[in-house]
Order: sequence, then structure tokens, then C-alpha cells
Amino acid sequence: MTPGDTAIGCRTRSVAACSASLFFLFLFVSPVRADAVDDFWYWFEHEHEALLAPETRADGEDALAYWLGRIDPGLSYALDTGGRRKILTLSADGDIKLFRRVELMVEAAPKVKGWKIVAFRQKTRELAPVAVESVVLDPATTHFDLYRDAGKIGVVLYLPAFDPGRQEAYRVAAMRLMSQAVGEWDVGTEIGFVDFDSQQVRDMQFSRPFTEFAGVFRKLRK
Repeated sequence: MTPGDTAIGCRTRSVAACSASLFFLFLFVSPVRADAVDDFWYWFEHEHEALLAPETRADGEDALAYWLGRIDPGLSYALDTGGRRKILTLSADGDIKLFRRVELMVEAAPKVKGWKIVAFRQKTRELAPVAVESVVLDPATTHFDLYRDAGKIGVVLYLPAFDPGRQEAYRVAAMRLMSQAVGEWDVGTEIGFVDFDSQQVRDMQFSRPFTEFAGVFRKLRK
């Protein structure tokens, strides 16, 4: 059986039966097929309940990430299952080159009772820490400076601890944290460079706590 055969067969099986095969699927990734979006929505339409039950949620999220990654590894998702209507958010983590792909995916989404499918991470009422791999950005301990950057807004985030070897994880975490403050659409269309440094080098007079990011951002973009 080829890896492609395994993937095709997996979408017709339950998450529990499928999860044991995911390790091998990640080892032998076949080229993205033209119907990868259809496969993703087929899985979601038939297996979305696995994302709700505590005993199957971890396997369900592994499978969800796998099918989404087959479309493009730059795509991500967020789940809100706390209300009567569950929300699946599809995201490009601020990468504007992938924005149209996210929009097309949402347009192709099936109607699933009790679920709402949303394009792009939305501004939230409250800021919360963001974890990507072992990198955690906490809005309560993060400071920032904003700069004009060739028609966009450059960002420097000052962190209590910064590992220069984890730049990509920091970048993704920063995009998600800024999306909480102003929404992913504005992050992708308005933000230019994003740099990181330690708290020790920040300008104590001009740098601001991240809780003020949205207000300073709005003023600078005018």
C-alpha cells in the first residue's frame, strides 16, 4: 500500500482507527493532490465530533492538522468549542500570500450543523498567552516598539527570554499574538518586519506593554 493509498483509506475511517497510521503518513508525504481541499472537508464533515470529546480530541486535532497540512504547511487552525455553536478558524498566520487560499477553503466548506467556519484569526476581547512548540509569548510580560516600514508598520517585541535559534516559532507566535490584538487581516496587510530582542535592551521610556498594542497600532496606521 502506498502512502497515498493510506491517506485515501484513512479518510473513511474513524479518528481512533486512523491515528495509528498518522506517524507513517508524516514519514512518507505524497505530493498534494488537486482534491486535497475536498479531502480536508470530507474528513471534517464526517469526523468533527472527534474534536469535541475529551477522549478523542487529541487524535482529532492530530488528524485535522494532517489534512490541513496536505493543502499547505503554512496553514493553521484554531478551535473554539466552548459555546453552543462551535467555531473552526482557518489561518495563514499572517502570511498574506496564503490569504486567498484560506478564503477559498472557507468558501468550499460544507455546512455542518452546530459549526461555524471562519477565515483568519479574529481580534479577541482578552489577550492570552500563545504557545508554538516550546516558545511562549505572554502579553503580560511582552513589550513592543512600532516603526514606520515602507508604508507598513515594523514591530520589535521585547521578551523576558529570547532564543535566537527559534526564530520561526517566535514569528508564528508573534503573528498569533498580534492577531488577538488587531485581527489577522490587519496583521497580514499592515505589518512589515517583526523582530525580537530581550527585555534588557528595550528603551524603558518609549517601549510599551503589549496590552497597549492595539491602541498604538491604530494611531500609527492613520
